[in-house]
Amino acid sequence: MTSPFLSIESTPEALRVRVRGDWLFENVRALEEASAEVRDRADRHVEFLCDGLREIDIAGAWVLVDRAQQLSEVGLTSNFEGFRAAHFKFLRHIIDAAAIREHALLRDQRTPTHPLRRGLEAIGEVVTRGVEDTGQVTRWLSEGLRLPTRMMIAETLRQVHQAGVQAIPVVMMITFLIGIVLAYQGASQLERFGAQVFVVDMVSIAVVREMGALLAAVMVAGRSGSAFAASLGTMKLNEEVDAMQVMGLNPTRQLVLPRIMALIIALPALTLFANLAGLAGGALITIAYLDISTLQFVERVAASTDMNDYMAGLIKTPFFAFLIAAVGTLRGMQVERSAEELGRKTTEAVVLSIVLIICADAFFTTIFTRVGF
Repeated sequence: MTSPFLSIESTPEALRVRVRGDWLFENVRALEEASAEVRDRADRHVEFLCDGLREIDIAGAWVLVDRAQQLSEVGLTSNFEGFRAAHFKFLRHIIDAAAIREHALLRDQRTPTHPLRRGLEAIGEVVTRGVEDTGQVTRWLSEGLRLPTRMMIAETLRQVHQAGVQAIPVVMMITFLIGIVLAYQGASQLERFGAQVFVVDMVSIAVVREMGALLAAVMVAGRSGSAFAASLGTMKLNEEVDAMQVMGLNPTRQLVLPRIMALIIALPALTLFANLAGLAGGALITIAYLDISTLQFVERVAASTDMNDYMAGLIKTPFFAFLIAAVGTLRGMQVERSAEELGRKTTEAVVLSIVLIICADAFFTTIFTRVGF
């Protein structure tokens, strides 16, 4: 049997269907009639050979997938071969949508389980996903660090400028305002005991040990972490990552590692600017409203803090930076299907980064307190 759109060859191993022509919306009726012959004649494995296909759209891809599903319903197997990348994306979208719909139907048909079991299953899914994500990032690092390139160094410097230098104003503004808030709140409590001078101690310790690093990391997570996820996700949707692989470039080395290293370099420097701005905000309130001179403020800061306090804040920042960059790039590279998924992955990157930063900060604070650092 032959037609402008397909021909059927019967072999002992399989029924071979050679797909050709234009499988477009305007030809859907003819495509349905031609492909119906495949369903009627199939009695063994069916191979769809698509190397003769010229053009295809979502309607034509749906006709092919629908025929394959009809074969599977009667116990026959099928496969597609010879698709070009530009054509395969339509078929992939249809198959993914069908799989999602089938999964939803199976989920709805399942017997209701005990709430405790559902909770344990949810925890297991989260843990499993976390282990998979950790393994993926570890593999990226091991692949990318083996052979740094000049292009990778240039991209790292560009990301340092975008994620670090351009973030200085917003980070300093936020920590400056937080310094003002801490000074006001501390003064309102300590003035009852005539101990306003200790507001300087409270602000300086809080800023250099905790608030400077934490606020800088949170701002970078919202600013750069989301940018990493959005930019890489857009590249995945536009098939730019696939194009890099075809050109022989390693997307991990060129896209992921520069962002991770750039943030590890930039966040400690941002933390120093955040500490300076936070202390400036505290100084503004204490000098203007608490009758503490500039010299007294500087002396109290020097007396209440030492190098351990500054190091306690800075030691945490490379870990915060790694968490932000790893989560942002990972979620961006996981984008597959649509702009909706891109938005969802970007949101996940920001939320998960902030949660991990706070958890890591609590861990470091507990350890530093126990060891007396």
